Amino acid sequence: MFRKIIIATAIFILLTAVGAKGRETAVSAQSPTGDILTLVNQLRASYGLPPFSYNPQLAAAAQAHANWMSETAIYSHTGAGGSSPQTRANAAGYPGYVSENIVGGTNLNPGGGVTWWRNSSIHFATMISNKHTQAGVGFAQGNDQNFYVLVVGYPSDKPPETAVREETVNYVDAPFFVEPIAVNPPNEDGSIVHVLGEGHTLWAISARYEVPIWEILLYNGLTEDSVIRPGDTLTIRLADGAEPPPTPTPPAHHIVKRGDNSWSIAAWYNISLADFLWYNSMGENDMLQPGDEVKIRLVEGEAPPPTPTPQLAHIVESGDSFWSIAVRYNLSLDELLSYNGLNEGSFLGIGDEIFIVSPTPPATPTLVPSETPVVMETAVATSTPFPTPNQLMPSPTPLQVAALAVTPPASSSQTNSGVDDIIGIGVMAFGVGLLLVAIVGVVYLRKA
Repeated sequence: MFRKIIIATAIFILLTAVGAKGRETAVSAQSPTGDILTLVNQLRASYGLPPFSYNPQLAAAAQAHANWMSETAIYSHTGAGGSSPQTRANAAGYPGYVSENIVGGTNLNPGGGVTWWRNSSIHFATMISNKHTQAGVGFAQGNDQNFYVLVVGYPSDKPPETAVREETVNYVDAPFFVEPIAVNPPNEDGSIVHVLGEGHTLWAISARYEVPIWEILLYNGLTEDSVIRPGDTLTIRLADGAEPPPTPTPPAHHIVKRGDNSWSIAAWYNISLADFLWYNSMGENDMLQPGDEVKIRLVEGEAPPPTPTPQLAHIVESGDSFWSIAVRYNLSLDELLSYNGLNEGSFLGIGDEIFIVSPTPPATPTLVPSETPVVMETAVATSTPFPTPNQLMPSPTPLQVAALAVTPPASSSQTNSGVDDIIGIGVMAFGVGLLLVAIVGVVYLRKA
């Protein structure tokens, strides 16, 4: 079944590419596809993310779907032959997993399209994905509307059938049969209402009428998770002079949808990843499951959770890069590399431990000043008293005698007395020596 869908989609892509050749030539002069990619990459840069690189296979899949929407006036991720974004990308030859954004509107320019995606949580998550690395854009005109398709992907060595089965991206999608959305004119009082048709979704109606989705939600007392059915009536614009309902209190919780992760939820609600994890007592590697309720802010009077022990390191997982790790922990790439003594060409292995804070430098031992011989001699000379006459003292060397003569000890009565005693002993020894010499000389003369 998957093979048939891929083959049928591949044939459709080739046929639409040939049929739209003249139109694509005219479009290339204006380059709305290039404008979309530039604007998306500027948004990514504002969040510290690397840009999507252009991929021609993703661009071919995006262009084929844009052509189909322009011909059918249908806003849907389910395209020709029942194809999905994944089967369209695989049919175009892309060996990996993808996600897709679509938008359209009368005279809608690239800036308006990216702004609309920015105001829809799931489309915003696609643009700031830290998993996908490549992108392609399609643009087509038809039914008085401009249609844009952004397809982002990351390569994989798995076969296309496996990629389709394992596709986990949550598309705000409609059934295969979707009625074209006709824009109703204003009523006499200025209000605009829309009756839901088969396959109509809030985000598609918002895009078709070119009004922010939050306005439709506010005017009709709905949320993005509200269930709507064919035949329901929605207020698109209030009557002239009508007071809008009060703005609802910002939610304190979020129900996790397929494709959500901690990073995308935090970015959508404009809170830091660290705060999101703190509010929910979570770790960076904790998994979120669809249906989980997570906290996104503290309500008035609510006690904050205990301050978590700071995380010092990140354990590398499959798909991690230096860029994604740095963004996850609000670091610059240079900071992350410097903390770990690495460079941009270094290899990351699964299971590696990467510092996300500056490692504590080792304690520096206290330095003890070295004692030079001069200092030692000075210390001995000034701290050791001279021996008294009752102490034995070796004969001084000439250097020591010179030191005594040049550097007299500090004056004190005890020290002076010691010096006098030494001098007296020297004089006495000298006299005794002369006497002995005289006696020896006399004896020698007598013998002679």
